Amino acid sequence: MYYEVQRLLREGLSYAAISAALVLNPRTVRKYAGMTEDTYSFFLAGRATRSKVLDAYEEFVKNKLMAHPSVKTAQMHDWLKEHYPEFPKVPPKTVYNFVFTLRQKYNVPLQQSPREYFVVEELPYGQQAQADFGQYILRTNDNRRKRVCFFVMMLARSRMKFVRFSEIPFTTKTAIDAHEDAFKFFGGITLDIVYDQDRLLLTEERMGELLLTQAFKEYVSQQDLRLHFCRKSDPESKGKVENVVKYVKNNFLHARTFFDLETLQTQALSWLQRTGNGMPHSTTKKIPAHQWEIEKCHLKPWVPVNILPSYLLRAIRKDNTFSYLGNFYSVPQGTFKNKDTSVMLWLKEDELYVHHADGTHLCKHLLAECRGMTVINNDHKRDKSLKVKELLRQTAEMFTDATLAMQYFEMIREIRPRYLRDQVQAIQNAIAGKNKPLLTRVLERCIAERYLGAVAFKELLTLYETESNRPQTSIAKIILLDHTSTKKADIQPDKSDINAYEDAFRNN
Repeated sequence: MYYEVQRLLREGLSYAAISAALVLNPRTVRKYAGMTEDTYSFFLAGRATRSKVLDAYEEFVKNKLMAHPSVKTAQMHDWLKEHYPEFPKVPPKTVYNFVFTLRQKYNVPLQQSPREYFVVEELPYGQQAQADFGQYILRTNDNRRKRVCFFVMMLARSRMKFVRFSEIPFTTKTAIDAHEDAFKFFGGITLDIVYDQDRLLLTEERMGELLLTQAFKEYVSQQDLRLHFCRKSDPESKGKVENVVKYVKNNFLHARTFFDLETLQTQALSWLQRTGNGMPHSTTKKIPAHQWEIEKCHLKPWVPVNILPSYLLRAIRKDNTFSYLGNFYSVPQGTFKNKDTSVMLWLKEDELYVHHADGTHLCKHLLAECRGMTVINNDHKRDKSLKVKELLRQTAEMFTDATLAMQYFEMIREIRPRYLRDQVQAIQNAIAGKNKPLLTRVLERCIAERYLGAVAFKELLTLYETESNRPQTSIAKIILLDHTSTKKADIQPDKSDINAYEDAFRNN
């Protein structure tokens, strides 16, 4: 690097240009630029012999390495802190570098106990399938990075393979769908299926006792699958499908352009036909597609199943909302009956489906993007607990002439059939507690003038109420001085001319 800096300086490049070209710190460039060859040689010699923070503990570490060559660096770090209370607070990487240097200096390689392997006999046809998940980063046609996830399943005997892609990480639901696609592709199900301990399928494994996720447990029960989960950190137990994951990455996905998921899946199926299942296997030297013709006769019949979603139970609050993941979502007005009222929820992609306790569909919501929000469907503000006919009957009975009121509602239905409920509910709220004779006058006027709708009805009702409440103008009473004659009452008083007053002011 020193000679490269000197060469670029001779070519006339600035310190900033050299720093950018060599990806060096500008201070390092200045330091190398100011050194002669002798100075640089002395600098290198000093680096090789400089003291280290942990040099005082060399003898202790050397003796431990000689006695225990297989000791890990993390354990050596703990021993140092245990035997030397004043041991400096250094990063684990510093201890690792120090121990590694001493291993090279005293020729003490790390001893490992290699795992012993033995060849496994070929399983019978139809006995076992192996499944696994993988992911890979592709480039799109506009040179952007695109991560794709995929599920692979392989029949252990014939090496017949299946792959399904996804643009998002697999969930338990999409993993189940991938299983169904694989069984359809193979034309049946093997007796056993081997998996890693994946969180999508298994919540915990207690010495052979499997605790499956709820959705996968229901699926396994319906398809009558027999599962085998490998021990943790033991990928060799399903080495066949591990190799298939690498095969998909290196043979199919490498240098491939991503256009869309449907195109990628179509390309994958074509690749399986011509190469993945159409070329001789490197171990068996047989073509998987030909071997599958034999194996499919030994597979259990596959019948597609419809897995009902796992519902979550949520209590309905008195304001007709329920809580889910830190947000509140509305339900139709009138859903809340008492403190025991509840609904069932299930999530499908980014939508939340809400059902009554009896399973009938109630509504759905888009999931809120952040926490602390209240999501309200405006349609839920209407009270749908009553049927339209019952609502019309109840509102009509609030008038003196129910038949006439029903005639008015039918007139509204003719022009606004979709909003009849809203119109009648608004009229019902407006006439509550009002004078019935006044309501009759308003109703008759609305029918006669065809003022159809809640808005016109309420405005006319307000007008009539204002007129009925307006105080009447009082008439002055005339008192006659002569009760036998009204002649004096009919006398009109003289009127003065305004000009007379103006002349009087001018004369003064």
